[in-house]
Amino acid sequence: KKSMATSPQARMLAMGLSAEDFNMSGSSITSAEKDKAQKIMDAVVRLPDNRMCADCSALGPRWASMNLGIILCLNCSGIHRRLGVHISKVKSVTLDGWKVKWAQWMKENGNRVSNEYFEANKPASKKKPDDSTSSAALEDYIRAKYERMEWIP
Repeated sequence: KKSMATSPQARMLAMGLSAEDFNMSGSSITSAEKDKAQKIMDAVVRLPDNRMCADCSALGPRWASMNLGIILCLNCSGIHRRLGVHISKVKSVTLDGWKVKWAQWMKENGNRVSNEYFEANKPASKKKPDDSTSSAALEDYIRAKYERMEWIP
């Protein structure tokens, strides 16, 4: 089957964003912007597709890979941090300050849209990790998905 999913980079361009827009160093966020962005992020995590971790389906995730546009559990967020910021930029949904454009990006993407791209050609035999998956197998799954991009269209 041919997937209509598009890459995060293509979706960023369509929204008028670039990789530079996700540069976290030296970015100052006013309290007004932080409050507005937090309201958006509160809504983002309540969306049905984002109520489970994008990678292991754990309930109630509160971390995000802001450049990939996904919501993650604490365990998977740690693995994403190890991938490096050139692949995944991890922030807490509630503890870190967000810019409105980052929150809007998260709202426009989310776990379903991202998984449609990164898991487009995942074989049915390759099961999604769950709470019984070993740490090593979970990390291998995440690296296959985002670092090696084994299943993209």
